[in-house]
Amino acid sequence: MSKKLDLTDINKRLEENLEAMFRDNRFQEMLDVMASGHQYSFNNVLMIVSQHPDATMVRGFRQWQELGRHVNKGEKGIDIFVPLFKKIETQKVNQQTGEILRDANGDPQTEIRQSINGFTVGKVFDISQTDGKDIPNVREFVQNDLKSTESLTELYERFIDSVNQNDVTPLTIQEEAHDGKGYGGYYNQMTNEIVINTAVSQTAEQKFRVLIHEYAHSQLHHRESELKELPRGHKEAQAECTAYIVSQYYGFDTSLSSTGYIATWAQDLDLAKQAIQEVQSTSRVMIEQLNSLQQEKINEFYQSINPEKVKEDLEAKFGFSFEDNPTLQLADTKNGLVVYGTIEQSERDQHYFLRTNTNRIVPIQDIGERYGVLNVLENNKELVTDYRKVEDVLEVTKLDEGTYAVTLEGGDTSQRTFQKKAEADQFIQKTGLAQSLNTDRFLSKSSHPEKARLHQVNVQHLNQRLGNVLNEKDLKAEHRAGVTLGWYLVKNPRIQSKAELGKQLEQANDKNAQMVRTKEAFQQLGSAVKDKEQELERE
Repeated sequence: MSKKLDLTDINKRLEENLEAMFRDNRFQEMLDVMASGHQYSFNNVLMIVSQHPDATMVRGFRQWQELGRHVNKGEKGIDIFVPLFKKIETQKVNQQTGEILRDANGDPQTEIRQSINGFTVGKVFDISQTDGKDIPNVREFVQNDLKSTESLTELYERFIDSVNQNDVTPLTIQEEAHDGKGYGGYYNQMTNEIVINTAVSQTAEQKFRVLIHEYAHSQLHHRESELKELPRGHKEAQAECTAYIVSQYYGFDTSLSSTGYIATWAQDLDLAKQAIQEVQSTSRVMIEQLNSLQQEKINEFYQSINPEKVKEDLEAKFGFSFEDNPTLQLADTKNGLVVYGTIEQSERDQHYFLRTNTNRIVPIQDIGERYGVLNVLENNKELVTDYRKVEDVLEVTKLDEGTYAVTLEGGDTSQRTFQKKAEADQFIQKTGLAQSLNTDRFLSKSSHPEKARLHQVNVQHLNQRLGNVLNEKDLKAEHRAGVTLGWYLVKNPRIQSKAELGKQLEQANDKNAQMVRTKEAFQQLGSAVKDKEQELERE
């Protein structure tokens, strides 16, 4: 039987969690969980983020079973508050007049209703804690669609039209060009009007982000609102938090510039709760409104989910059979990482998936979407012969907005964008380095008799990539030293020269065993370069 919780204990736990959010600078994590599409209350979002800040989809144990997935053995559940109900008999009331409804004999009519009688603790699990049937992710679909300037512009214009044509809420949105003004747009509380300043907000994404910020003001701080007289900093913080959640939901890069004012909420937890609940409610409504304008596309997405077709397309493109359990090397073009994994089939539902070397489960729908196939490392007992490098399949593309995207084999969408071309080139360099390290890890686990050939190729690639990252054209490193330095550079992506690497290692803690090995590898690197110079002098 569920144990009923005392409300005093619940409020105490919630306040402790909220205090910890502010104290440990984890406020943004709470907004990220709100942006993941959860429909939980503020209290339960606070509970979830305090235990599992990376949660993206949360369900109960039986709910996952109904969806064709199962919770992995040993996973620890996430505590949430679950309401307890009791049945009560109440008199029926006319909702318009407030009068008690009566039957033919004049007696009051009654009905049985469910009434909350308290709370208990329930357990839920994030999708990362489960395995089984692939779950269609509409949020990722919408994010990918809105990477197209055309799709984002269409949504922006349709949203404005839907607001301007709404007779119930007399809010108007229009574009104007105000040269010499620094603002991207504004909301006029007196006229209930939003203006997008096209002299500043020029790209589709800029205009969209200004729109959702000002629209948040219009919903939270209009002249009939109880919040209209709040301090300006409080209102800006609320609008910015709302815009942050909506931007995160749709996959736009964003940041919180009102963190200074948000920090003042920590001094009054009741005020903080109210402010964040208002933010959560407003952002949910905005996302629902925006998604409703894309409902036709979303319906097409759900109808297009066909794992068997994905399987057939991948087999045809790369020339392997899922039944042979091939091992694939994948590029994650969002994070600049490379992983390898083996195609497996679930005994429970017979669906195929890819289990990576980091023991993560990748749905086959993500292959070609989130992950690009670099190589079929091993298939039907044959080791890869035509080994493809990251540098050969990733390219830098200039976007309309003046930014740069890293795309896979000429794709029209990208997981990562940059303000400068040099930054995009550097990203590809570091991804290439990650590929060498990933290939080395694969070979260390492989017992294939021909792996020496691929090992030799990989050592050559590793030296080239270390040289590119460290700006040392003729760099040469012994294999294990190169691997050690490679991992250090992947974890410290800001290092761009041999001198910077040496300076950082010189200041590092000598008591760490891994750091000692890294310093030794760097010393070997120096000797190898010196030997190379001496060899050139002799020639």
